[in-house]
Amino acid sequence: MGSRAGLEMTELEEIRAKYDAGQLDYLKTDLERFIAVHATEIEHYKRQQLDQGSNAASDETAIKFFIIRYRSINPAQEIIDQVAEIEREKWIRGVESGCAPDANAVALDWARNHSAGWRAHRVTSIIYVFEREKERYLRLLRQCAGDPS
Repeated sequence: MGSRAGLEMTELEEIRAKYDAGQLDYLKTDLERFIAVHATEIEHYKRQQLDQGSNAASDETAIKFFIIRYRSINPAQEIIDQVAEIEREKWIRGVESGCAPDANAVALDWARNHSAGWRAHRVTSIIYVFEREKERYLRLLRQCAGDPS
């Protein structure tokens, strides 16, 4: 990595490494499902922008808007992933203290101190996956919205 050798990766470098290693493949499927389910709403948003006198939103912008607006493309899986993070935190605290921590206190502390950052990182990862395979997702939106182009 040249001059960055021995330094921590940036968030984007970490996401890129996970993407390249196939660790974000599950987001590809979730993103497909999200776009297919919300295609009508995405198209409605684009029309709404025109009706309000705004510039026409591109398909790309409209999809990103919906990702950011919903902040989740697979809520059930994201809850599972957050519970796994809380379990990891409980394990770390147990190792550090030498005894089992209060599970509720750890969960509350994780929610207060880490959930917003976790969610922001997840959304950034989703947008990264979208950008890497943008043409695929734009085609899907057009197909689901009935646009033959």
